[in-house]
Amino acid sequence: MKPAYKSVLLTIPFLVLFFVIRNLPVEPCDFLHEETYNAEGEIDYCGSDDNGFVDLSIRKWPMNAEFKAIDSLKINQPCKFEINIEQADGSPLTSKDVALSHTQKIHLLAVNESLDDYQHIHPVADGLFDGVWHFEITPKLAGKYSLFLDFIPAKSPRRVLISSSFNVSGEEDFTRVEKETLAYSFGDINFQLEKQISQTKEGQIDLTLLAKSKSGDTVEFYPVMGAFAHLVAFDQNAVGFAHLHPLEDLRPVKLSEAYTGSLTFGFSAPKPGIYRLWAQVKTSLDEETFIPFDIRV
Repeated sequence: MKPAYKSVLLTIPFLVLFFVIRNLPVEPCDFLHEETYNAEGEIDYCGSDDNGFVDLSIRKWPMNAEFKAIDSLKINQPCKFEINIEQADGSPLTSKDVALSHTQKIHLLAVNESLDDYQHIHPVADGLFDGVWHFEITPKLAGKYSLFLDFIPAKSPRRVLISSSFNVSGEEDFTRVEKETLAYSFGDINFQLEKQISQTKEGQIDLTLLAKSKSGDTVEFYPVMGAFAHLVAFDQNAVGFAHLHPLEDLRPVKLSEAYTGSLTFGFSAPKPGIYRLWAQVKTSLDEETFIPFDIRV
C-alpha cells in the first residue's frame, strides 16, 4: 500500500473521533445553546433552560480551588477571601481562561445552613498573580456557610461548579422549614410564586413569579445579570443548587429596559422535599432585591 493511502487511512479514525467528541451533549450546561450579546456589546452566554439541580456532594469537576479567609469571620463584619484556582492540567485559572456568563466571569453563591442568608457575589481576578481571585462577604448569621463557584472555561462550553464552605463563630439556632411560603412582602411590593406541574416537560415544576405594589399595580422588572430575574433553589442540606432563568425568550438589551408582567421558571427537583428559592430581582433601576420562597416538591 502506498504511503499516501496509509496516511489517509490512519487519519480517518482520528477525524471521526474528533467530530464525535465535538458533538457530544454538553451536560449539565444546557443553557449554552447560543452566543448572545450583553448590554455592553460583549459576547455573553446565557439562556433559559438550565433548570437541573446539581448535587455537589456527589458531582465533582477536575479543578482545584482553595479558599482562604484574609480577615476574621464574624457576624455583620466584612471578610475578604482569596481563592487559588487550578485547572485540570495544573495551570492557574486566569481571567482570560473564563468566558462571560450572564455578564460576569465567575458567580459565587453563598448560603448559610438555615438558608436564611443568601448572597450572590462575583470574584475578581488578581491583577498580578495568575490563578488568584478575590471576593468579600459579610455573613449575617453564625454557623456554616456553603459556597458554590459557577463559571464557564473559555476553551470549553462545559459549565464548572466547585463547592467549599466556611464557619462563622457564634451561637447557631434555627429550625428546618416544614411548610410552603409562596408569598413575601418587601417594602411596598408583594411578591408571589405560583407553582404547577409542567405540561411540556416531565418531572418539571413551572414556577411563576409575580410582583405587585400594595395598591395592586403590576411592578416592572429591570435587568439583573442579563435577565429580568433569576431564581436559585437550595435543598435543605445545601449540598447543591439549581440556577434558574425565565422560560420566556426575553433578553434585555439595555440596562434601562423594563419588563411588565409575570415570569415563569422551570425547576426539576432531584427528590421530594422542601426547597428554599431565592429570587434575585430589580424593581427599580438602582435597587437589587433578594426574595425568599419555600416550595414543597
